Amino acid sequence: MKNKPVSGVADVLPTLRSRVLAALSPEVPEGDVKSHFSRDGRFALLTDASDATDCSNEVYVEFPNSSSLCLPLEIYVGRRRVIAGIWRTGVWANGQKLNATGSWQTLCEEINADGAFVERLLPLAGGRSLSRRLFVAYKERLFLNVDVLYGSDAERDTASPTTVLRIRSALPLDATEMFATQIDSSKAVAFCDVDSRPFARVFPLSLSERTSDATSGTFAVKTTYGGVLETSARRTGGSVCVATLFDWNANRATRPVSVGVATVGEDLRAVDDGRAVGRQILLGRERYVLYVSTSRRPAIRSILSRNLLSDFMFGKFFVGRGVEPLIDVEIPDDV
Repeated sequence: MKNKPVSGVADVLPTLRSRVLAALSPEVPEGDVKSHFSRDGRFALLTDASDATDCSNEVYVEFPNSSSLCLPLEIYVGRRRVIAGIWRTGVWANGQKLNATGSWQTLCEEINADGAFVERLLPLAGGRSLSRRLFVAYKERLFLNVDVLYGSDAERDTASPTTVLRIRSALPLDATEMFATQIDSSKAVAFCDVDSRPFARVFPLSLSERTSDATSGTFAVKTTYGGVLETSARRTGGSVCVATLFDWNANRATRPVSVGVATVGEDLRAVDDGRAVGRQILLGRERYVLYVSTSRRPAIRSILSRNLLSDFMFGKFFVGRGVEPLIDVEIPDDV
């Protein structure tokens, strides 16, 4: 696999990018830098390019064999490395930090004409678990990360939940060729070059605006560990979700954006984020839809008039045609 040069990246130590490409080389034809997942589940490469071009955007992540919530991660937007280091995640139940009780398990891997998707699950203390979903939409130039902390069976099924679940995710920023700044008006973070021109943005999707939902959280650039993009969410119930959307399209970097709730229906009633998360994202004139089942129970639900029996769906909305999925992952039969 070809390793295109990236300016401004220190080469004293091997980058994660170099290690991932070296690990995947025996499994992928020479020169192919398309999205790929290693057979042992350790490495994942998600990219929107079909060859080693300067305009490609790439995500490299390692899932160590050890039961760790800290994952090596690098994200490149074109020739710029914007995220580099250890992706730190913390999870709590009623204020008690949860430790992993096993290793990351692969639940789903899919690469199609629209993008690449992977879901890994980490078992946690008390019968809980953390699901991590990564999706790159090729033509849309979007990268989506969704983490769901699932409670135990008892916490998911109780009619009057009392367990407070909390999750915090911190992405390590690389300030070599850019800086990150908060955009207060849209709750977004912009990646800017040295001339202060934005070339990419990141949006929080999981923070609910519903008055009937108990989800609360934060999204901000912090100086922890030398600079991180931190997302957190807190909720009383059987699950809690954090999600971020990277828009890699520089032409959209200054266009208006809005993120709102998309009502999810089940049995003719709206459900809260404890059963399913629905969001609609307007980037300029383009409208996208996110659906995440957070209950781990099969159910027919609807979002923007589209019926789903899905665990996860991300799609694009068209007037007159409705939602057309870019990825639609069905709930496993054995759940």
